Order: sequence, then structure tokens, then C-alpha cells
Amino acid sequence: MSDCALDRIPLDRPYLLMLTLTLGAAGLPHWGNIHPFVLGLFGTTLLWRLVALYRPALLPGRWLLALLAILGLLLALAYTSVRDGAHVGSAVLVAMLGLKLLEIHRRRDVEVALLLGYFVLFTQFLFRQDLWLAAYVLPVLALMVALQLALGRIRFEPVEALRGGLRLLLVAAPLAVALFVFFPRLDSPLWSIQHDTGQGITGISDHLYMGAIGELAESEEIAFRARFLGEAPTPARRYWRGPVLWRFDGLIWSPGKPIPGEAEVQFDPETLLDYELTMEPSGQRWIYALDVPVQLPADLRASADLQVRADQPVRSRSLYRLGSAWRYQVMTLAPDQRTAALQIPPQVSDKVRTLAQTLRAAHPGDDAGVVQAVLKRFHEQPFVYTLSPGVAPGDPVEHFLFESRRGFCEHYASSFALLMRLAGIPSRVVIGYQGGEYNPMGDHWIVRQSDAHAWNEVWLPDKGWIRVDPTAAVAPERIELGMENARRIADGRMVFDATPPSWFSKALRQGRWLLDAVDQGWYRWVLGFSAQRQQSLWDRLGLERLGEFAAAAVITLLGVIAALVLWLVSRLPDRADSDPMQQIWGRYRRRLQRAGLELPPWYGPRDALKAALARWPGQARPLRTFTRRYIAQRYGPGSANPDTRALRRLLRQIRLSRRNRR
Repeated sequence: MSDCALDRIPLDRPYLLMLTLTLGAAGLPHWGNIHPFVLGLFGTTLLWRLVALYRPALLPGRWLLALLAILGLLLALAYTSVRDGAHVGSAVLVAMLGLKLLEIHRRRDVEVALLLGYFVLFTQFLFRQDLWLAAYVLPVLALMVALQLALGRIRFEPVEALRGGLRLLLVAAPLAVALFVFFPRLDSPLWSIQHDTGQGITGISDHLYMGAIGELAESEEIAFRARFLGEAPTPARRYWRGPVLWRFDGLIWSPGKPIPGEAEVQFDPETLLDYELTMEPSGQRWIYALDVPVQLPADLRASADLQVRADQPVRSRSLYRLGSAWRYQVMTLAPDQRTAALQIPPQVSDKVRTLAQTLRAAHPGDDAGVVQAVLKRFHEQPFVYTLSPGVAPGDPVEHFLFESRRGFCEHYASSFALLMRLAGIPSRVVIGYQGGEYNPMGDHWIVRQSDAHAWNEVWLPDKGWIRVDPTAAVAPERIELGMENARRIADGRMVFDATPPSWFSKALRQGRWLLDAVDQGWYRWVLGFSAQRQQSLWDRLGLERLGEFAAAAVITLLGVIAALVLWLVSRLPDRADSDPMQQIWGRYRRRLQRAGLELPPWYGPRDALKAALARWPGQARPLRTFTRRYIAQRYGPGSANPDTRALRRLLRQIRLSRRNRR
């Protein structure tokens, strides 16, 4: 049957129902990517199409469709920035897809709708590339391919169509995997789409006030993951360095003016740690390198205070490979750094100033002694590590040191830094993360927002910048056991319990580890498969010996494989999968041949019946019934919608033997 004749055959209701539901599923994940008004128009057109399946008179006319198209375009442009091509383009495509569903009258209209559906389905990867989205897209894609294959059939059979779609995807999968793994990848894409996904713009900021980190302490969101290529450091060495704060106005710590120059770091090579950092989107430029970073990739920079920054804000999951040393000396203290590290807010409480002077007088010329005296004060006096410090009236540092003695890490770090400066010791506040939870199923560490932490660095003449964590003087378990073992008891006090969890809690934790390992593996081996990783794979396969000709050799090999696959497919016998009646006739002929009756290829139904009756006269009734029904449905008035199920039942009733039955 020609394409023009097939196009005039109307589509049956089950096909249109499956088409509408499948295309609706293709646009569903765009919820959250485009404006609700555009999604509302799309949902309205879907419902309209479903109702029109049973009441075709409700389908809109040409003029109404034109007005709806204008409305969809206006909605997409009015509520989406034209500069954001990903959002506005996706909104227009979704609106067009919904309107095209209302315009379907012939099979060629379905082809256009499916083409739009493919675009809508794959534009979702412009916004996120999660494993769950890929797992959702794959079956929807299979349904769309099945619907496209079913357009070549007179009668829609869902099972046969889906089987054909899955078969086609399975045939294409090996070539797709080969292209993904071996086709040369660029260091950067040919085009770049910049848009704000609105995801993950949370976490630590570069301003610190008392209570800021406590707000993150109960968040289970993941900040980043780290995978060490050797032995992992101990908990006391897992400090993930973020913004460095120099300026204090009495309430808020901030970075202050940028300090030029580079840090002079001396480190022990034996303590070098090589690791991979997978950052979640934060909308910020800083990268939380392990203290202290000494080896960085080309797209990262370290400032004079060893704060690592990316060239662009981290708006999508990103993988970096870094090197850090845990035994080091930072001997950089330029005059402008000393000035910034001794800056004191205009208003300082007399009690706080007197305390600093007292500590200095007790340890004249001994900066390390002043540091230890403050830590001893935190340890011996009734200071409490808590997420509920209460509201501090007046000077927050004075209230914390002399009245409440209740606070989280930012309270201790802020007060400690101010006391150091009042005692004439350069100091600064570092905020980042401390600790992390090990995932044995993925062999990586998970650092959550609840691991956010603040600590200090002080300058000692003979040692340079050294890390001091005053929280460890109050709650050393916070450093050793991590926030995942923290418990809140009466009055908001934080205690840490390393008691083995119950079997139920252990099962939940292992389930969470498994999901996290799968998610990280998806990013590591699929989304994070960069040009560097591909080059490493080529090196392991020995392709590095080809030098600059490696890419050309791989492309040539893929071309030869693709040509060979196409040639083999073209040589396969035609099973006429698009015509169910031809399938039934082919099955009938094969049954006759297996029973010993050879039929010339030009034999039609009547000639085949005559030969079969001569061989098996005892089967005359089922043979005649099947042939009569086949001819009627193949060539008669009912050929547009043949009853293939009834024919298959008649075919199963024919019993043939290799011996003649007289």
C-alpha cells in the first residue's frame, strides 16, 4: 500500500489515546523548568484532545487554533527572558506540541507531533541530567518510537508496536555506546547555553554572623562528594576550606577587600593527598578544597589566603581533581594582610577588650600561650555546644563570652578571632565543611550541608598561619565523630553518640548509600566522561602510540563498524514486520513447509489451499476456513481493519502431519 493511500486511512482511537498520553508524558518533566501558565496551556490541550477522542466535533477550527498559537507564543515570551534561550525555546516547543495534538487529522500530522515530542523530551537535559530523568526518558522514548513504527500499519496493535520499538532501540544501543565512549570529545562544547537552573543555590555564603551555620546544621542536602585515590585522611584532617573572612564590623564577618599576591606554601610531599571533588551546584565560585590545596586543575585559582575559586559560578554538578597536603607551612604575611588580620570593629565591649588584655599580660611575647589560654577557657568554663544559643542582646561576642556561653561553631570562631586581634595576634575566620560520611558502596565521602563549619587561622612568627578550631576545645566529638552522629538533648545541647545503629537504621543507611553510589556512578562515568577521561581510556587501550592520529583511527574504525552493521541489517530477510497480515501468511507457509509441503514462492492462497488439500484431506475444514477468512480480510471490504486475532486462532486449529491423511 502506498504512503498516500495509507495516509488516507483514519487513525483508530486506541492509537490516538496512546499518542496523547505519551506526548503528555514527554512534556511532564518540564514542570519547574517553564512557567506554570505555559504548562497550564499544555495541560488544557491534552485534556481537550482526550475529550475530543470521544467527541470529535469539539476539535477547534483553523482560526481558533491560530489564536491559541498566538496565545502560547505570548505566554512563552511574557514570562520567560528572551535572553534565556533554553527556557524560552522549551516553552515554545511545549506550547506547539500541545496545539499540534489538537490539529491531528492524518498520519503525517502524527509524524510532526512525534518530531516535536522528541525535541521536547530531550530539551529537558538542558536543565538537569539526573539518572532518574534518564530512566524516565528511556521508556517514553521507546513508546514514541513504537508509535512512529505503528504509523506504517493499517491496524494498531500496541504489543507488536512496542516490541518493534524496543527492538529498534536495542539494535541502536551498541553503536550509541561505542560512539559515546570512542568518538573524540571536545574540551568544551561547540556552543554554550548559560541559564540559571534555580537548583542548589544554597549552602555557605561569604558572610558569617552568629547563627548562620547553625541554620544549615539540620540540612541533609549534599554539598559535595570526595573520592580519595589513596588512603583517606583522619577526621581531624578533613577540613574543607571555603571563604576566608578578614573584616569584622562587630556583627558580621566578610571577606573585605581582595588581597593580591600568592601564598607561599611549603609542604611535605609524603603527606600529599590526591582526590576527586564532585561539587553540587551552589551558584558560587568557591570550591571546597581540602586544607591546604597545593595542586589545582587549570580552571581553578587559589587566592593569597588559599581560597580556591572557579572561573565561573558552579551552576551544575562539576568534577575536579586536586591535590592537598596535611603537613604544611604557609609563611605569607604581607603588610596589607597583617593590617587586615588585625582589624578591629569600631565598637568593642570593654569586658571583651579587658579579657584580651588580661590574657596577653599573662603571656607576654608568647602568642602560642595566648592561643592556648583561650582554648583552655572554652574547655574549662561551662561553655555549651548547641544549635539553640538564644538571642544575644547588645554585643553578641560579650553576651556569648560572659553570659550565655552557648553557641555553635560560628560563635566560637568569631569570638576567638576577635580576642586574638585584641591581643595583637593576626587572625582570620575560615568557613567551609568538616568531616563527611563514608559511603562504602561508592568508595567516596559525602559532605552534607550539616557538616558546615567555621574555624580560625592565626599567625605565629615561627610557624606561619596555623589552623585553630576552638569548637574542638568544647566538643572534640564534633571533629572525631562528625555531625551524622550528633543528637540534640534537653536545652538544645549537642551530644555525639557512636553507638551502632539498629538493624532498621542500618538498612535505611545502606539503602541511602546505594542510591548515592548509583547517582555518583552515573555522573562519574556518563556525565563526567570528559576529554581527559576519554584520553585516559585510550591510553589504557594502547591508542596513545598512534599519537595525533588516534582520533582519526577511532573515527575510521567506528565508520567501518557502522557500515558493516548497516550491511548486515540490509542482508537480513524481510519479515514484513509492518504488515500483520503478511506475518500471518508467512507463518502459514512455514507451517506447511515444516510439515513437508514445498510451495513455490508465487503460489497464492487458493493454489496453496489446493496443494494442502491434496496432501491433508482430513484437514479440509480448518484449511478452507482459514483460507476463506484470510482472502476476505486481505483483499475484501474489511481489509482496512483485519481481525488478525481471529486468523491466528484459526491458524492454531490446523493440525498437520508429515504423513498423508486419506
